[in-house]
Amino acid sequence: MFIIQIIAFLILLLWIDWKFKIQLTEAFPVGCALLILMLYVLSFFRILSFSDWIGVTGMAVAAVYGLRLEKEKRASLLGFIKKELLTPGALTALAMVLLVTFCVREKAVSWWDDYNFWATDVKALFYLDGFAHKYANVAAEFGDYPPGTQMIKWWFLHFSPKEFQEGLMFAGYYFMNLAFLFPLLKILKKRNIFMMTAAGAVLWLFPAVAEVFWCDGCCADLTMAVVYGAFLTAVIDRQEHRRFFYYGRQALFLMVLVLCKNTGFIWAAFGLLFDYGYHYFVYRRQHTDKKEIKADRHALFAVTLLPVLTELSWLGFCLFNRRVAKLTGTAIQMATGGMHIPEYQEEMVRAFLEAFVKWPLHRWKTIGIDLSPLSLYLLLLLFVFLMCRFHVLEREKACYMGGFLAVSGILFYAVNLLSHLTIFAVETQYLEPFGMVSSIERYGAPFAIGGLYLIAFLILNGRRPGVGAALCMVFVLLTTDYASAYRALIGYRSQTEEILAEREEIVDEKAEGFLEQIHTEKTGNVGRVLYLRDLSDVSWVRNTYVAFEAAPVSVMYGNINASGSGSEDIANAIRDSHAGFLYVDKLNGNGETLFEPFLEEGEFEYGCLYQVKEEAGKMRLLKYEKGSKGL
Repeated sequence: MFIIQIIAFLILLLWIDWKFKIQLTEAFPVGCALLILMLYVLSFFRILSFSDWIGVTGMAVAAVYGLRLEKEKRASLLGFIKKELLTPGALTALAMVLLVTFCVREKAVSWWDDYNFWATDVKALFYLDGFAHKYANVAAEFGDYPPGTQMIKWWFLHFSPKEFQEGLMFAGYYFMNLAFLFPLLKILKKRNIFMMTAAGAVLWLFPAVAEVFWCDGCCADLTMAVVYGAFLTAVIDRQEHRRFFYYGRQALFLMVLVLCKNTGFIWAAFGLLFDYGYHYFVYRRQHTDKKEIKADRHALFAVTLLPVLTELSWLGFCLFNRRVAKLTGTAIQMATGGMHIPEYQEEMVRAFLEAFVKWPLHRWKTIGIDLSPLSLYLLLLLFVFLMCRFHVLEREKACYMGGFLAVSGILFYAVNLLSHLTIFAVETQYLEPFGMVSSIERYGAPFAIGGLYLIAFLILNGRRPGVGAALCMVFVLLTTDYASAYRALIGYRSQTEEILAEREEIVDEKAEGFLEQIHTEKTGNVGRVLYLRDLSDVSWVRNTYVAFEAAPVSVMYGNINASGSGSEDIANAIRDSHAGFLYVDKLNGNGETLFEPFLEEGEFEYGCLYQVKEEAGKMRLLKYEKGSKGL
């Protein structure tokens, strides 16, 4: 069915292209946003695979429409399709998707945050065909992380519906990032293989100017950055666009932005401020028709309301299903004064200032120019000034955009510092400039890359686009991190065997026995399992790796001291974890006696999966038989 999915998506892009009179490269982010939101809705009902039939229906409708056209109109339509698919921008974009997918086909999960959530969660989506039921999400400590980026990863994973392929997950991640960058390829006018190759290479290298976590993992911050940048350009790109498309595109981008990550609402708020300011300080001064102003006001209200409703839909789902992230809990503790903040704020501030002023945004020196956060911030303002000076931007627009970048940058970096002094205060890696610049790089990607995206768009659409393209390419080639960008596509292969070997080493024999017990089925009514080990055998690293291997089964972990615990402690642990199943590795001492009160007959066995039943306040453990309902 993957051929059908791909053709249906291309039909969607061509329809957007034809309907709103834009280029195919500009249709990519709009089509990608629509696809994400469709899959998001299907996920609530656990019918993601139903997208196959939606694709079939779309193809059938397009075929019937084409066949019913008059001969001349049909020929005109086919000519339009051929023309759009063969534009240099479209050819470059399609070639990049194919090339990146081929290059990352052997890529394996290696980044810690991917094991914690981004890969483990999408693996569960793949097998469950949607969101997990109550108390059944696999990444329990990151339960309220939004699923926007996961939708496109699932779409690519679905191209191989019988086997979870990590390489396809990375292909989906890179596709989503590239889709929101493809409008920059609009600058290509001629089918010149050299220029098309150079443009594709620079587009791939562009994010590595200021952020390289995306090169090794599925970092949602980069995705937020490119969506945020695309939104900023959508605000200023009004010429010749109908009101419905102009505001509809903005709403779609913000809806996706709030679904990328918990902090997406911050960047959506910055984006809306930019939108409001642009309309008040720039657009309204040039267009004074009261009827037009009123229509714009209503449309801006819709642009504000739709992402808010999208955010509320996810938060409501999380509230109903008791999904919460540990950082959300930490933030609540901080707000209520219940969190102890260590007394080394001065060291944290010192590390922040040194990293902000001196350290390269991509953390290590490269063969070109290494930009610190401060130098890039100042460069953004300098670029706006130069565009005004050389008449690329009108003075009024330049003053507004420069002011917005200056103020939003100060606000973001102030918030970033405050978060390190509060929410991240216990994470001592940020006391060193290297750790701190890593945080600034990652969490500041929407400002840094979004700002660069806006500048690049303005330069490429200026009076001399050829000169603008050359300047943009020179900037990227001088400031990017080639090593990381290469590693993301090809260089990772030298470490793949080591990564897989490390997994086998961390997931010990006991854990392998556990995984064998729970993997009786990959789909169905998957419940949560409480996995208990002896108190002497604590390893949160191993637990994280086991959680990835166990997905889609949700696993909670515990360690007990058999000699210092009672049966009631076991019952409380099961209740607190909301587990429907229990698995226990051998405990030191006579640990079997802890579980005997829950058995109606027979002796308790270690390394055996038990189903938990509780009726009238009495808890029972029943040995689970393979193929039984529930797991």
